[in-house]
This record gives sequence, structure tokens and C-alpha cells, in this order.
Amino acid sequence: MTESGALPNLPEPLVVTLGNLKGGVGKTTSAFFLASYFATVHELRVLVIDADPLSQTGYSWYRRLQKAEVEIPFELLAFPSRHVNDCITDNSRNYDVIIVDAGGESAEIFKAAVPVSDELILVTSVSPSEVKRVPSTYRAAEEAAAESERAIRVRVLMTKVPVTMKNGVNVSTEYRTQRGNLEDAGYEVFDSYVSAWKWYREAADGEVGDGAENPIEDLGEYRAVGDELMRGYLEATAADRIPVEVSA
Repeated sequence: MTESGALPNLPEPLVVTLGNLKGGVGKTTSAFFLASYFATVHELRVLVIDADPLSQTGYSWYRRLQKAEVEIPFELLAFPSRHVNDCITDNSRNYDVIIVDAGGESAEIFKAAVPVSDELILVTSVSPSEVKRVPSTYRAAEEAAAESERAIRVRVLMTKVPVTMKNGVNVSTEYRTQRGNLEDAGYEVFDSYVSAWKWYREAADGEVGDGAENPIEDLGEYRAVGDELMRGYLEATAADRIPVEVSA
């Protein structure tokens, strides 16, 4: 685990909430892979809070990995309650990163997590019906953030992205159109995205085995997402370590 002070510009803890007031957009998958990223790449103590009141997908996935005796680099707590903010606060001393899977359909739980978050990731696929839920999710977050004195960064992460590469660029019409719609509406969108890669479906839904003994060991595209999320903190940390010459 990272010693205290190793990343001095990282909030203590860094709270990342993933949300969209719709299920099935990849929030739980994103929570698991990002948790693995923080734990394995940066050796941080990570807690995932499954706060989905309708479908404890994260809890079920976590239990399935445990039963298969997979080494899970983070811990998970099921807490589908509108008091999730208290849960975050109560666990803040024991973890470097807390990731909240706010689930779909429950604006109350989602809004409780927002004021105590540092990073808010609005997760959506390229489906127009799901992209259309981003504004309502953002408005709910905006209402909740009014109660917070924290600076909360809000970004959109696009998942289940179709890929058609040309000269190193994804030129998928569906992806470019929906990304353009989000950016034109003023949303900050991650440069990185998560494709409709079979690996993620197998990791989330398949049984452990058949070459996937540890289905969260391969971070895939979430390595790039995690690096982008951490960039600001790491750049600030590096700047702090640059020696300053003092003139005589």
C-alpha cells in the first residue's frame, strides 16, 4: 500500500462517484476496473461502495470472485442507502480511494454521494437514449453540489463504444456523433473511452476460468482512463518535487 504522503496532492481520500440515472451503462464494470487500477498501478487502499438499491451487481460480482478464490486488490461494501455520504465519511480514514457505484434510477442516493465526492464520472454508452440521460443526471448532481464546498470535477466517460479505426483514430460515426453532441452541450468528455470489447462482458458476467482466472487483472482501456483521471494529481505531485534554485 502507498505510504501516507507518497501522493501529497491526492485528497484524503480521493472520492470518485460513478453515476447515470439509468442502469446498464457500465457503471459497475467501470467501478471494478478503476478500483483495480488504483490498487495495482498506484498501490493505494481502495474501497468500492455498491450503492445500487435495485441490483447489487457489484456485490454479486465481488462474491463470485471471492468464491473462485481470485485475489481482489480492493474491498467492497454494499451500502444502498441515501446515507451513503455517512458511509463515505465513516470509511475515509481507512482508504486512499473510495469509488461509489451510485447505481441507476435512484437520484436520492446519487445526490447524497455527490457533495462528498472529488471526481464525478457520468457514465454513458453511445446509445442516444442513454446519452439523453446525461443532462438529467448532471442537473441532479448540480443540485446536490450546491450543498458542498468542495471543487467537484465532472466528466463524461463513454462506454460500449464501437470502434472503426483509420490512421489511428476511431472514426465510428455513432461514437463521433454522440461525443460531438456531448461536447457541443458543454460537457467535458474523457479523451479515453471504453470499447464494446468482449473482455469486459466476460469479466463482468462470465464464470472465472477458461483463461480468465483473474478477470480484473487485465485493465484494458481502463488503464488509459485511470491515467487520465490521475493526471492532474500526478502532475501537481511532480511539480512539488522539482527542486527550486534560490539565488544568493
